[in-house]
Amino acid sequence: MTTYPFSLNTQLRPASFRHWLRLRPARGHFRIGDGWLAAYLCLLLAVLSLAGVLVLHFPAQLTIPQLRASYDIPTLRAGLGALMILSGVFGVLALMRKRLTIAGAGLGVLALAALLGGADTPLGPIQASRFYVGLDWFVLGLLSTGIVFTLLEKAAPLREDQPVLRENWSLDLKHFFVMHLLLGAYLAGTNFLLVQGLGWARFEIVTEFIAGLPFIVQFFAIMLAVDLVEYGVHRAYHSHQALWGIHAVHHSSRTMDWLASSRLHVLEALITRTATLAPVFLLGFDQAVVNAYALMIGFHATFIHANIDWDLRWLEPVFVTPRHHHWHHALEETAHNKNFAVHFSFIDRLFGTLHMPRGWPAEYGIGAEEPAHSYRAHTLHPFKGLIAA
Repeated sequence: MTTYPFSLNTQLRPASFRHWLRLRPARGHFRIGDGWLAAYLCLLLAVLSLAGVLVLHFPAQLTIPQLRASYDIPTLRAGLGALMILSGVFGVLALMRKRLTIAGAGLGVLALAALLGGADTPLGPIQASRFYVGLDWFVLGLLSTGIVFTLLEKAAPLREDQPVLRENWSLDLKHFFVMHLLLGAYLAGTNFLLVQGLGWARFEIVTEFIAGLPFIVQFFAIMLAVDLVEYGVHRAYHSHQALWGIHAVHHSSRTMDWLASSRLHVLEALITRTATLAPVFLLGFDQAVVNAYALMIGFHATFIHANIDWDLRWLEPVFVTPRHHHWHHALEETAHNKNFAVHFSFIDRLFGTLHMPRGWPAEYGIGAEEPAHSYRAHTLHPFKGLIAA
């Protein structure tokens, strides 16, 4: 079993150049009326607006085919127009509070989006493309997940002093970007691996029986099937040194919030998604059930990492809650190699890996084993032994 070193590196680092330029509020906290929130919202919405314009120009290359078919273009145009208006309003408010650098950058990006066509951008040709990335999924994910969970974490925070722009938030945003951008590649890769590797084990009599079950029965069945597989995979990550090198990237975060859920090594995302989609492929759940489950797991995976202080003890005997998963990330030695389930906590109880003391963990992370705070270091972390050799 993997053990963790427990000494945290608490050395103070010099303030960054960005801090001296005052490109972020003090300690990452926003205060109503100081202009920082408006400045960052201006820049964020402007970047998303530009991404939306590029998606309209190059839909074949920048959207995921499985999602593209369900888009209502007039609604998307209206949403893009609203984003651009909001970005401009926030930019003006930030300029009034003299947040010139961030607001200026945001308004510059917004102007570029408008010059490229804005919400009236003609829809580019949609033809089969061998190469595509999920820029559309990134925009939709950040607008939905990011906004919803930021508001939830501010409404009921577990740690009230934890700012929105907490330590290493930009690093985790890079992970968020890459994970969403590569969704199409993951779907194509896992589909190829499953069809080629497990096609022989998919029997029509089984898939027809499963597809004929009521929706709610299929929904809980897919949750259980995926969770049993993910429990095994998750436990293997903690039991084998080579796999732990991959999974350690996810555990390296010292801060738990909605964005921490995206800190994944690209290999872990591929391995876990392939493994957990195997029972979905073999059992043949109805597509409507699969779609509903995909929406649920996207929300739930973010929720259990969130900085939210909700009393859900009445759910904990059956379901995985934020407190259950926070203990999985705890730095405390007694919590290591516990709480591997992602949906049903009774699976941990069944296999003797449940750890649910009262309260919440004091600290998170993996101590001295923590990789450097850069995306490159995270990407190379599983291979550091080979690189050193």
